[in-house]
Amino acid sequence: MKLFYFLKRVTRKVFDENFTHLYWTCEVCGKELFKKEHFCKECFENLPFLEDKICNHCGRKVNVSTNYCLSCKNKQTDIDLARSVFDYSDAVRLLIHKLKYSGKRYLARIFAPYLANVYWKNYFNVDAIVYVPMFRKDQRKRGFNQSKLLAEELSKLINVPVLEEVIVKTKRTSKQVGLKRKERKVNLKGSFKLTSKKEIIDKSILIVDDVMTTGATVERIAELLKSSGAKTVKALTVASVQIS
Repeated sequence: MKLFYFLKRVTRKVFDENFTHLYWTCEVCGKELFKKEHFCKECFENLPFLEDKICNHCGRKVNVSTNYCLSCKNKQTDIDLARSVFDYSDAVRLLIHKLKYSGKRYLARIFAPYLANVYWKNYFNVDAIVYVPMFRKDQRKRGFNQSKLLAEELSKLINVPVLEEVIVKTKRTSKQVGLKRKERKVNLKGSFKLTSKKEIIDKSILIVDDVMTTGATVERIAELLKSSGAKTVKALTVASVQIS
């Protein structure tokens, strides 16, 4: 009986990852669709794309467009430019949760064209991509790193190589949820390591991640890249959290 349920679970996982186009249902509400699309008309129109009223530096949603929002103003950072596709609201939060915790790896392929569009629209023009790494034990437990999946799918569309394991996470950190910016920085101290300087020296590097909350994680990685010789460091995420 245990073998039966194991095989059923594995079969469903393989089907979900390789034949999701047969479902033809909206990824947000589950509504049946009559053609090969990922979202129904209503859900697509309600996706919180970040296009107008954003911070020109970090790309977060703001009430009035500005060069530096309250999160960026008067703050030294090694990130030259950051952008996100969506504001981190209900529908997008659900999709990212499905990707990370429900094993819906195919969602990385769905997000990739939107990431590529933001990349081209903002003239990122980088030499290589890195992704936010996970601690090895955590990645083995989940079975994958969603940021790596996003980076690999984006790489195929923009023809920019992904630097495999150039940035590694050397220790497990406490959950970042609920921590303030300063607390996150302390939590992340010494948690990332650069394994090869020669691949980033004098190059423009793009950091890819799923969600930017306070920005502490990408800032720490950007600091590591810049101090090791990177020319510019930019960040691209599926979503970012508005900071009031």
